[in-house]
Amino acid sequence: YNTVVDGGDYTPVGEVEANESYYDRALTNGDPNMRWHFNVPKSIGPNDAFTFTVDFYNLSESDPASESSYDLTFFVDGKQIGEMQPHSEADFSAAQSWEFTVDDLGGTAELGPGFDHYVEVRSTPTGSSRWASLDYAKVDVIPGANQDLIITELSVDPDNDNVTFSFQAKVGLIYAVDRSTTLRSSGEPGGWLEINDSLVAQSEIQSFTDPGAAADNAKFFYRVRVAEE
Repeated sequence: YNTVVDGGDYTPVGEVEANESYYDRALTNGDPNMRWHFNVPKSIGPNDAFTFTVDFYNLSESDPASESSYDLTFFVDGKQIGEMQPHSEADFSAAQSWEFTVDDLGGTAELGPGFDHYVEVRSTPTGSSRWASLDYAKVDVIPGANQDLIITELSVDPDNDNVTFSFQAKVGLIYAVDRSTTLRSSGEPGGWLEINDSLVAQSEIQSFTDPGAAADNAKFFYRVRVAEE
């Protein structure tokens, strides 16, 4: 690296050729924060997003009868992302995740090997917690997750009155398409009507056709949204 976000210089470990077999790290009351530095490849796009995950496997308590946990707060390059998340003893076996975007890393101008970035978890013990051992920590890239649902290239086929448009999508995600003549709420006259609830995106620019929609020369508005599970 040739830039440092904050905290001063440090010695990089270089390329990580393989995942560690045993990740012997822990949050302790005397050392409650953990930071992971990394570079972001230039292959990452502006619409890609990230998920950072930590998984705990052991909680040490001075009083096993008490309800103990760690409250966790997540930071990217020194900026807090989201609110504090409690990680209770009852949920201790579940992994804890946070999402962030390329914009949180300074945008595409700060990608590549020269730019230092880090994620940090800050913890506050509750109950009689003494330390919490980590099983693993990882960052996953979610391609195209930060795209806006923008409708483009709308056209009408004069031979069959089909209305066709395209929108930015995430491959594999399921979308719903609504149509309206008045932009009113669903259930009101001319309000939003769901015309497709299971459109699976096959590409990052997904097309949709509303058969015969222009037959009556009506004025239609369309919107696309991620389908509800």
